[in-house]
Amino acid sequence: MYKFGLLLSVCLVSTVSLADNVILMIGDGMGVNHLKCAAQDKSLYLNSLPVKGKVHTYSADNKITDSAASATAYSCGQKTNNSFLGKLPNQEDCETIAEEAVRKGYLVGIYSNDKATGATPSAFYAHVTNRHDDEKINADRANAAQMMDIAVPVGKISNEVTRRLEKLSNSSDKKGFFAMFEGAKIDKRSHDNKLEEMKKELYDFDYAVMKASNFVYKNPETTLVVLADHETGGLTDDCRFTSNWHTAADIPLYAYGKHAKLFEGIQDNTDIYKKIKSILFSTNN
Repeated sequence: MYKFGLLLSVCLVSTVSLADNVILMIGDGMGVNHLKCAAQDKSLYLNSLPVKGKVHTYSADNKITDSAASATAYSCGQKTNNSFLGKLPNQEDCETIAEEAVRKGYLVGIYSNDKATGATPSAFYAHVTNRHDDEKINADRANAAQMMDIAVPVGKISNEVTRRLEKLSNSSDKKGFFAMFEGAKIDKRSHDNKLEEMKKELYDFDYAVMKASNFVYKNPETTLVVLADHETGGLTDDCRFTSNWHTAADIPLYAYGKHAKLFEGIQDNTDIYKKIKSILFSTNN
């Protein structure tokens, strides 16, 4: 069991006039039963976060989304087709929350332990209709890296959180930041139906969430949102995989920090973008 020593409090109103930050953490493939099964062996920090919700994940062309369409819903706020990254169903590019943040003078960090062209991180800076178009994704990534702090792939996500957030927050830039961390291998181990290996990946992601929460506790102008892009493996409540692919199940959401209350209840994945956008760019936050 982790020993946290952290007193959680939901900071709804900042006591100082600072720019708002948002940390979005995506546990790829992490469904409700992934958390339930992992918690049988070890207490999860995630369960201590004060605000909880659920998210609908269907894509524009399928009731079962892939990571590309779901991550694009988070990054652009609109449904798109499976396999599309940073593009709408009509194949037009959409400006992502990361790109808008850069344009408006915010700092942006994108971090994942997926491969360099992984769908989830790529949805925040790439624009392709085929998630396997590695050449175009790599080119878009190289262009974005001139303006964003991009580290894909990394090793353990838990090893990255503190130093990456401190780097973003210690900049002389007076505006806030947007950071996305993905734990990609929860999904990969679920595709393989390897329960114990999935748990190990989820424990590391959970530890990363704890570190992010510590940052939020010390920086009350920050909001932390933790969710998945979809459920993988059709994991049952008695910890059996029933599929090698994604399902249409709603995924869990947790939040902590200044604007955490915005994320309560049941919502669509496109709503996440809209709420993050309102936090970062509203003149009344």
